[in-house]
Amino acid sequence: MKEASNPIPAGRLQRAASSQETYISKFRQVLSRHGLTMASIAIICLLIPSIQTVLLSSLENLFRNPLKYLLWSLIVATFIFGFLKYTKREIDLRQLIWVGYLFMISVVEEIAFRLSLPLLITSDVTGISFFWLGALISNLIFATIHYFTLRWKLNACIFTFLGGMGFSRMLDTTGDLTAVILLHWAITFLNTPAAPKNQN
Repeated sequence: MKEASNPIPAGRLQRAASSQETYISKFRQVLSRHGLTMASIAIICLLIPSIQTVLLSSLENLFRNPLKYLLWSLIVATFIFGFLKYTKREIDLRQLIWVGYLFMISVVEEIAFRLSLPLLITSDVTGISFFWLGALISNLIFATIHYFTLRWKLNACIFTFLGGMGFSRMLDTTGDLTAVILLHWAITFLNTPAAPKNQN
């Protein structure tokens, strides 16, 4: 007779689970459930010619001064590994892959939810008020995806929505997608500095 699975208590971000099978406890679960979802949305958006044009425009500062952004990337990376060393976390291959994954997810989430979806949602109207309507809807979708794919608690998803609105404001103000991605990378690392581990 099969023994019943022990319930998993709530974590810092994740809701309690009825069993180990439903709890997100492996890097590959994050990658397949969340990373693949976000990357798919970004890729679909990038198939649209108008989004490709806007993307190139938002990367104009990067093309003009790549060394500046290389320096900022090195500063963020130094901060990340300094934090890991300060908190006495083991910097092994798994941790390096996780940091790289966080950069990747920052890229695709900003392309999808701060750049593309607000424009697509309000494609038939113009004006800053309509852009912010698109940003509001896009960031609601963004937070909701975290609720289902990563099983985050409601309060964590609310903060995710507010953070997304902050990134939307930064992109609208500066027009600099690269800077927003680097800030997102640093903040998402502080929020989730290591990949999930088994609760067994």
